[in-house]
Amino acid sequence: MIKGTILVAALIFSLFFVMGCGDNETLPDEEDGISIEVANNSEELVIAHAAFFGEGLDDWGEDLLKDEIIAPDEVYTFILPEGEYDLSLFNQDFFVINSYFGLTEDTRIDIGGDGRVPILVQNTSDYNLLLFYAFPGGLIDLDFDLNEDDEMLEEEWAEVWDEIWMNEDYLQYQLLHEREAVRAENGRRFFFLTPGNYDFLIINEEVEPFLELDIEIEDEGPRKVITID
Repeated sequence: MIKGTILVAALIFSLFFVMGCGDNETLPDEEDGISIEVANNSEELVIAHAAFFGEGLDDWGEDLLKDEIIAPDEVYTFILPEGEYDLSLFNQDFFVINSYFGLTEDTRIDIGGDGRVPILVQNTSDYNLLLFYAFPGGLIDLDFDLNEDDEMLEEEWAEVWDEIWMNEDYLQYQLLHEREAVRAENGRRFFFLTPGNYDFLIINEEVEPFLELDIEIEDEGPRKVITID
């Protein structure tokens, strides 16, 4: 598979928001830079692209994996000039595996592991998805009817949203970084979850809710796919 940095940058921009720039022409020796270690602990996902954004690189969104991959159970170490970097990891189809922001020191990144399994969110709607909550089943009452008339739905949704937004304990269940979005018109993003029962709440840039309730995530069997259309 040939992976050009221009293609990578263009696809990344179409998937979600990240800022970066580059001006240096060479990468440092290990003792002169920072180390970003990526450990692929998943059992099935292959990391095919590692796009870095930062002032120490030649290109915006430079794919420093080039023609290599990080297969399951493999570890890969990137050495970068001192500075601040954002990193986006993709599979071979350019589905987002995970994103990291503000990396400034030696860092180890673990993908999957600890029994967690990947689920896939695919967004075919016209709006970016900004929030993805994975609540343990029954933690919060999300059982309201999205097919109700507009006035009743707006009132009921406002009450639920106020409860979520005002409760800091719920932040741990929001899995999208504030600088990230699942892009409209076919953006795809993986999330890793411990097997169990979940209620999923997804909110787009119009603050419209999408619900997937009482979903059992298992450690074996077909991967769960959530489609927003």
